[in-house]
Amino acid sequence: MAKRKPRARYGTGSLGQRGRIWHVSYREIKRRPDGSTAYIQHRVSTHSEDRGYAQRFLNAKLQELGGRRPRAVDPGDVKYEDLRAAYVAECVELHRHSLRRGTLSNFGRIDRYFAGWRVADFTIEALKEFRRACRRDGITDATTNRCIAALRRMFKIAVRDEMIQPADAPAYWPVTNEPNVARGAIFIEDAWYAPLSKELAEPLRSAFVLCYHTGMRVGEMQKLRWRDVDVEKHTVTLPAEITKTGNPRLVPLPSDFKLKPGKPDALVFADVNTREPWQAACLKLGIGKHHCRACGAICDGRVCPTHGERHVKGLGYSGPHLKHTRHTAARNMSETGESEARIMAITGHKTRAMFDRYNIGKEGDVEAMRQAIERAHQARQAKLKRRR
Repeated sequence: MAKRKPRARYGTGSLGQRGRIWHVSYREIKRRPDGSTAYIQHRVSTHSEDRGYAQRFLNAKLQELGGRRPRAVDPGDVKYEDLRAAYVAECVELHRHSLRRGTLSNFGRIDRYFAGWRVADFTIEALKEFRRACRRDGITDATTNRCIAALRRMFKIAVRDEMIQPADAPAYWPVTNEPNVARGAIFIEDAWYAPLSKELAEPLRSAFVLCYHTGMRVGEMQKLRWRDVDVEKHTVTLPAEITKTGNPRLVPLPSDFKLKPGKPDALVFADVNTREPWQAACLKLGIGKHHCRACGAICDGRVCPTHGERHVKGLGYSGPHLKHTRHTAARNMSETGESEARIMAITGHKTRAMFDRYNIGKEGDVEAMRQAIERAHQARQAKLKRRR
């Protein structure tokens, strides 16, 4: 297969030498009165032996034909700091969740690495070297992918705002595939629901009930106000300003939600502690365990099998967290037979990758396949017996 000819960097045109003199070739597109299109080919001598002059001559001819608008800023003057400023401005304009949480400060690594770089310095090899540097420093591939994705968005914004041309941006961004696996995910078992509901005190109890049934994010739950809760209609409206995706959602209010309504502008779960009381309840019910921070061994209460009785600061927690109610709710809704689109509308997931990440909905498929395999096996064995 013939190698595809790369697209011209600046419009449609080419350079060629006749002897020592450079000539330019370019095409003019005209619209005829009858609506058809005419393509007129031009070949002009630059009367110069300088290739740089010939390229500028060709660019000027293409500019006369309306192929490109003049640049507002010379690409050699555009630096990383300019790209980043435009990116932050977009985050502010669109009220990005990352900006609200202050995670832009986590871009310190790319800020330090690319400080002062010009647009022309961002080559594919330079980006690959950045990834290699991240690996040498122990940065995970997923974190590096986020950095490169941020850089890619910066260049797209710069092209959109005509700070640079599309050809000035790298043609390839070296990102790696990330396994769609939920690490450390724990489903809240059905047998845990009643003991946890009894052990947890309000308002954490109602917070658990709401997240368990709707898959609401813990961060969204903490920002919910009473004006968003309709107790009579048993619905909760999540406004766009508190959701991670920036899209409003309407979710059902569980009948087990027992918290008494407050003032419309008051937070439903004001100053709720979702960590220590939750862990204490799980430890008391035997759902969670302590582990030794020194050796990682599971402890019997506060006693490590290696280091003996440990101070609370030397102990970690192993077990379910409140955030695990999110994928538990998605699995429970899937078992009701609801469509994936409807479940995603309730939980606020934007892609169905969540179903693959947690194997949601696959338990029934595996059981159906087991039964089919058993039936086929029994039919083959019965057929062999009849032949005998």
